[in-house]
Amino acid sequence: MSNQPADDIRDASLRVAKSYRDALKAYAAIHSRPLYDVTNEAIEAYLKMQGYGDLSKAIRSRSGGSGTAAPKKRAAKKATRRS
Repeated sequence: MSNQPADDIRDASLRVAKSYRDALKAYAAIHSRPLYDVTNEAIEAYLKMQGYGDLSKAIRSRSGGSGTAAPKKRAAKKATRRS
């Protein structure tokens, strides 16, 4: 048994991914913009095209923008006076 077709499919998907990455790098370089900005815009455009709306913005807003959520502090219990 040979897994030649599976290897061909994997190789083809890697070529597509590399060419897409190279296209993003070229676009970022031509427009003097950071690659991560261009990549994020491309991801958002893809998600909108797939019908997910602004999913990445919703994810970023839920995380609080810092990537890690700070633990919430508990309210202190009020002491009751006994006479």
